[in-house]
Amino acid sequence: MAKIVLQRGKEKKIQNFYPNVFQDEIREKIGAMKTGDLVDIVTEEMEFIARGYVTEGSSAYVRILSTKEEKIDKNFFQRRIRNACERRKNLLQETNCVRVFFSEGDGIPGLIIDKFEHYVAVQFRNSGLEAFRQEILNAIKKYLKPKGIYERSDVENRTHEGVEQKTGILFGEIPERIVMEDNGVKYHIDIVNGQKTGFFLDQRDSRKFIQRYIDERTRFLDVFSSSGGFSMAALRDGAKEVIAIDKDAHALALCRENYVLNGFHSPFSTMEGDAFLLLETLGNRKERFNIITLDPPSLIKRKAEIYRGRDFFLDLCEKSIPLLEENGILGVMTCAYHISLQDLIEVTRMAASKHGKKLRVLGVNYQPEDHPWILHIPETLYLKALWVQIVED
Repeated sequence: MAKIVLQRGKEKKIQNFYPNVFQDEIREKIGAMKTGDLVDIVTEEMEFIARGYVTEGSSAYVRILSTKEEKIDKNFFQRRIRNACERRKNLLQETNCVRVFFSEGDGIPGLIIDKFEHYVAVQFRNSGLEAFRQEILNAIKKYLKPKGIYERSDVENRTHEGVEQKTGILFGEIPERIVMEDNGVKYHIDIVNGQKTGFFLDQRDSRKFIQRYIDERTRFLDVFSSSGGFSMAALRDGAKEVIAIDKDAHALALCRENYVLNGFHSPFSTMEGDAFLLLETLGNRKERFNIITLDPPSLIKRKAEIYRGRDFFLDLCEKSIPLLEENGILGVMTCAYHISLQDLIEVTRMAASKHGKKLRVLGVNYQPEDHPWILHIPETLYLKALWVQIVED
């Protein structure tokens, strides 16, 4: 097997379970290697450190699969996927929609597996993982026994690494709509045309958190609603009225389908377009809400974009806070790894100060248990949700 010799001292982070070897950490490459090939990572003294696969078009030249000298074969992938399923056993008894496999968080960098009822969406997020496609699909069939598997490898990262984006049915059949149930709410899932792999499963805990503050007097504004995760949860909890904002017409159509699917009766409406402009429109109408959620897509992909991201959230909060009633609640969320909780706190505080409002923190949420956060891998903590309330003196 070909070998990657690390520069002295660079082995420590790999020994501490970090999953990437970057180009500038490599001292020498021994043997021929190409994208998807397995290689051993060794010290200058040729001591084994880890085993992984090559991704030539990425700054992360090797993605680590194991720190043991074990065979990387069908049994390896079956074991990793079986173990991930076992860790979600209790959650699978509560809901029929789960992220079964979360990339580095479950030990196979780049692999995402989402289960919606009897159907699976799979995503191969990098070029090197393509070499193990069949072993992974066989393991999915063995342990999840789906009626259909659909690929949603339509991610920008693949293009950067020199492989085409892919979507399509890999096994069985995929219906136009799948009905999933989460926290007592039903949702229509469109794996083929929906955002990401079909639904934002990672906001499960945030949807649970806010329900205690919703009653029959609540006007709820769901900004960047997608297919209505927060909107439907608010209606389930008895909100007086809910408005969903998104620029994606298909997502808003799913919102309306979900409203009918659940048989809700409280007023519900959607607004299609740019969130910033629509927030201004609502402000001009003197509209006021008891709860506003801000859950934009991940726009910040690189560390260099942090300041642009902070400005984005500052502007968003500045336009939202005036729409809140007395004692109103604002949920500010990011799924961008490079935007920290401290960034959210600072921009929310700055926006509130501009409008002369004092805020108290109600709580902070992160991603749920089926999106595991590994302490040794900072990138696995990506979702942060800050909940604040206006304090009236």
